Amino acid sequence: MASLMIQETQCVGSSHGWLIFLDEISNPFLFNPFSKTKIGLPEKHTLPIIPQVQIVRGLISNNSNPTIEKVVLCGNPSPLDKNNYAAIAMYSSCTGHTKIAFCMQGDATWRNLDGELETYYDVVCHDGTKTMYALGPGPTVEVWDLSERTAPKKKVLEGSCPGKLGQVSHVEYPSDLYTSRWYLALAPSGGQPPHEMFLVVRYVGEFVRYDGEVVYEGDTLTDYMSEPLVCPYKTVAFDVFKLESGSKEWIDVECLGDFAMVLGGNHSMVVPTKESTKFERSSIYFTDDYWDRMEEDYCYGGHDNGVYNMEDGKIEPLVENQPDKIVPPPFWIVN
Repeated sequence: MASLMIQETQCVGSSHGWLIFLDEISNPFLFNPFSKTKIGLPEKHTLPIIPQVQIVRGLISNNSNPTIEKVVLCGNPSPLDKNNYAAIAMYSSCTGHTKIAFCMQGDATWRNLDGELETYYDVVCHDGTKTMYALGPGPTVEVWDLSERTAPKKKVLEGSCPGKLGQVSHVEYPSDLYTSRWYLALAPSGGQPPHEMFLVVRYVGEFVRYDGEVVYEGDTLTDYMSEPLVCPYKTVAFDVFKLESGSKEWIDVECLGDFAMVLGGNHSMVVPTKESTKFERSSIYFTDDYWDRMEEDYCYGGHDNGVYNMEDGKIEPLVENQPDKIVPPPFWIVN
């Protein structure tokens, strides 16, 4: 059952031990790989979309077909509790920006979250308070109360931009050689806030040689080879920041102590390592989520996985002799 489903669907999320898939017509559903339970979510066409009319060479087209990029859960779905979870979808709008919508258990349609941000990079939830945090440019974080089905309440956290995200990052990781991906994660705090909030910036070299040098696309072409050099994209570094609750400033984090982070297509997590043999302390475990380029070449894609040690800046592979092409790409499943 599971292998057939994977062949015919696309995974767009992992949350609370559940995988979120799109079926053959891109409608989302939840699947628990342990219990083999499947739960439907509202169909894609119910996502709140404002159609945008485009005029192309004299023809009028209506570009209103959204693409679901990621789904995370607030709460763990259970057949014993009919009101215990919400699902949040990140989807591309007709403008090319990423928007967010949510549904509660039993909803037939996605509900609009009328956020003020132009686009969104990540969302994460605190289950105990049914609170959702949405990360956007700035960095800015919108805070949504999802405890009410009809009228979510929102406030905005606007921390100062960390210096590393300004001129420093542009010098060290120029945009013509690197891309960056932003994540938001909450440290475990029990049932109630306050909890520590982390911003993680992942730097990915667009074309990386096997010796680790990041090069321009034109450098992959040679006069003496009929084919260009294979230089897959590759994660080269991370920056981590923590939001100070009093000053509302993002401060640089050099070490996570007895915690690790788990990033990728899953909902971003901070996990304790003191009593765990699965995770190394002060490390970031990451999987490939560069969806725009994952299928561009038959030689690579789904390969950008590893463990980043924050104390020495080194990246180790998740597994030895990892192939350059992994289909489907791996997802973390953390219960």
